[in-house]
Amino acid sequence: MRRIGVCLGLVLLLISVPVPRAEAAGGVSGKVGIGTFVDFNFPVFSLKDRFQMAHKWGGFITYATSGRTTVELEYHRSRFDPGRLQESRFLWPEDNPRTWRYYKSPLARNYMTFNSFLVNGLYHFKERTVSSAGGEGAHLDASPFLVFGGGFYQYRNSVSGLVYPGQPDLGKGIDETLTLAPFADTDVAWGFNIGFGAEVLMDDRVGFDIRGRFNFIIAELKPLEAYGFKRTYPMSLIDFGLSMKYYLGTIGKR
Repeated sequence: MRRIGVCLGLVLLLISVPVPRAEAAGGVSGKVGIGTFVDFNFPVFSLKDRFQMAHKWGGFITYATSGRTTVELEYHRSRFDPGRLQESRFLWPEDNPRTWRYYKSPLARNYMTFNSFLVNGLYHFKERTVSSAGGEGAHLDASPFLVFGGGFYQYRNSVSGLVYPGQPDLGKGIDETLTLAPFADTDVAWGFNIGFGAEVLMDDRVGFDIRGRFNFIIAELKPLEAYGFKRTYPMSLIDFGLSMKYYLGTIGKR
């Protein structure tokens, strides 16, 4: 409950920034909108040892506090499936180095999901203006921006079907039905993101943007050293994607 209160307080602080009443023609200053996005999500550093690229999708509410600044409330979901743990190997028998061999867990299953709620700020390096679609003055006017934010990343790393590597050698070979109990690393963790992008306004309501971000999450995955995986801490990801947004109207305008 304390985390939710802190986040709501941050949202209220951000949206209390005064909105300029004098809008440039065709601009988005003071407007509230909704949007959706799809990203490519790449684990980096120690997390890339466990998972490969996955897709991330989500939605957001956007509020252009001025021609250059924007606040976003974002939700996203991502699923990394399968994990590299499913192809990992371990040495057995544990108590007889002279007969060690590598084995896999044929029924291993590993995947991780993220469900995250973030508050982002965007600072545009130039005023956003509407692109012209036709005629002699046709142009595509992109407004580059810096994006930064933070919030809560709820994650769940599910593992099952791992053959128990510490089982004794009874002279009958390894028992692949003797497995570890299924378990999951799960928590809600603080995280931060920073990156760059560019927005294009097709008219005074519809816009597109591309962006890339580095995500730093203060969370861990427990070590599984028998299978070749050390402790993963922190979690880091880089995402690249495209979003579409629709501006609904101006706050306070009648």
